[in-house]
Amino acid sequence: MQLAHARRTRPALLALALGAALAGGCRPGGDYGYDRVSYRRPPEDIRATNPDPPEVRAGLVGAPQKIVAKNLPAGVTQAMVDQGQELFGNPCAGCHGAGGTGSPAAPALNDGEWLNVGGSYPEIVAVINAGVANPKQFAAAMPPKGGGTFDDAQVRSLAAYVYALSQQGES
Repeated sequence: MQLAHARRTRPALLALALGAALAGGCRPGGDYGYDRVSYRRPPEDIRATNPDPPEVRAGLVGAPQKIVAKNLPAGVTQAMVDQGQELFGNPCAGCHGAGGTGSPAAPALNDGEWLNVGGSYPEIVAVINAGVANPKQFAAAMPPKGGGTFDDAQVRSLAAYVYALSQQGES
């Protein structure tokens, strides 16, 4: 009987000894191949990697600065220029660029150089109404009214704005 009892207890003792040996190696604070870190230091200068955003001043976000027209022809007012600037955003700016700065599709309108007309106010009104079927330098034609649905008063306002843009460098 002792032999049978020894056969049953021996594997249990072996398992108990093996478990104790394994558990002894997994103690808190033991050497696991790396240094134990119990705290974190804050970064030395957070602002160095995350600077403050630039200051946002009222009137500069999303709205271009209103231009003050110079040398306007008879019958053209600053109010027409302001309305033309508002209307210019769509569809004109799509080809001529914001503020008439030009793009690969269409010429700049904010300088004194004219490609398809002489640059007088009546000529600008006419070219907006008729479009430019065969431009001298650009591949794409300008459709009548720039592809927009402008009435005559709006076309005159657009022309006033374009005229004022072209006069910015002149006195």
